[in-house]
Amino acid sequence: MNLVQHLDYLFNPRSVAVVGASNIPGKWGCDILNLLLTRGERKVYPINKNRAEVLGVKAYSSIREVPGPVDFAVITVSAEAVPAAMEDCVQKGVKTALVIPGGFAEIGGDGAKKEQEVLEIAGRGGIRFIGPNCAGHLDTFSELFTAPYLPPVRKGPVSFVSQSGNLGLVVLAMGYRAGLGFSKYISSGNEADLHFEDYLEYLGQDEKTKVILGYVEGLRESRRFLELAGEITKKKPVVVMKVGSTDCGARAACSHTAALSGSDEVWDAAFKQSGVIRVEEVRDLVEVALVLLGQPLPRGKRMAVLTVGGGLGVIAADALRGCGLEVPLLSPATVEKLNRVLSGRWSRGNPVDTSGDISYPCLLPLLEDENVDGVLIAGPVWAPAGFSAFISTPPWERDNLADLEQLAQAIEEESLRNLDATMELMKRYQKPVVLSVWVTDDVRSGELYKKLERNYLTPYPTPDRAAKALARLVEYSEYLGIARA
Repeated sequence: MNLVQHLDYLFNPRSVAVVGASNIPGKWGCDILNLLLTRGERKVYPINKNRAEVLGVKAYSSIREVPGPVDFAVITVSAEAVPAAMEDCVQKGVKTALVIPGGFAEIGGDGAKKEQEVLEIAGRGGIRFIGPNCAGHLDTFSELFTAPYLPPVRKGPVSFVSQSGNLGLVVLAMGYRAGLGFSKYISSGNEADLHFEDYLEYLGQDEKTKVILGYVEGLRESRRFLELAGEITKKKPVVVMKVGSTDCGARAACSHTAALSGSDEVWDAAFKQSGVIRVEEVRDLVEVALVLLGQPLPRGKRMAVLTVGGGLGVIAADALRGCGLEVPLLSPATVEKLNRVLSGRWSRGNPVDTSGDISYPCLLPLLEDENVDGVLIAGPVWAPAGFSAFISTPPWERDNLADLEQLAQAIEEESLRNLDATMELMKRYQKPVVLSVWVTDDVRSGELYKKLERNYLTPYPTPDRAAKALARLVEYSEYLGIARA
């Protein structure tokens, strides 16, 4: 059985046994069993030597007593009991396992010896396993969930491998908030058997995964990682947050998951050579995934800034330049086109500051400009023409409540039409249009925002974050040879 076939049993098993199943909420053996019983369609066997039933389901004193085959075992017993539990799995012919508890190589000494013992036992039976010292995994398409303390998770095209369980939950929560959906998530733990590189190889061939995210403290097979990444990144992006770059960070990584770290400069060079997009902040994982999914790859790094106010434009221009992108002069033809759709107050340069005028009509001239490879919009742009007339009318000359309700409906309807037109322009000119605007919770519940989310065009809250994501999009486009370096 090859690696991909083995990992198929991890993500889509026909039968699962929970070794250490419990009736006590808050215990891993209870919470994981509850997830397995309420999600997906597969046989689930609780294993508890002291109970005839667990959560209302017939229990078995040993996995060896289960009447049918077991594809996947979740081991939640104490670290001291894991070797015996793994031996039982070998005797049963289990194909894959998840080892939850800590107390192994991450604490050194006897813990490291115990981890090696578990690895040798599993190896004799051909069992591939996640962990130990991990927080579970999931597959939204097969509805397999073994991570009991998850935030809400959307189904989608992103898969995430994390060497930190807590960090993984944070990224999943941020993804949900931003409209990003996940296919698979793995908390890899100590990686005694299955390494980060194994998951990378599997996800590289997984048709449901379009973007691979990784949180990495250290790699055990760095050469293999780079070889795999060099092949995978030609087909789909790989985005990695590599930590442990300082002495204290490297020590913390080693004590956390027994990971081996290395020189930050070496990692930077290796990632660049293999096409891996390296990010520095947790939120970058989500925000870069969004831009990779929702935007066309630009042919260069020259960006126009479109804004309804000067301050946002200045911030956006500085941020773009700070990320290594360019903010070029507009061609005379583009300036003339903009003169026709904007009042005489506009900035007549890049950034295009409309001085409060509705800015959607500016998009076409900017995208037509051969000196522009993409657009960063700082501020709302899809308001209807009636908005300007409304705000210029004195309050005492209008019916505030009725007019506001009518305006809100008009904004929603025309904004949706303008969004459709914007997406068509992006497709026609193959140029990204990234939006930066702060939105409130009531806006998030509207149809316009939901449509932005569905198309991975979720707005970035500040121009600097939009610029950073756009820079990573250009980086990947340059690696593929689409953009001019």
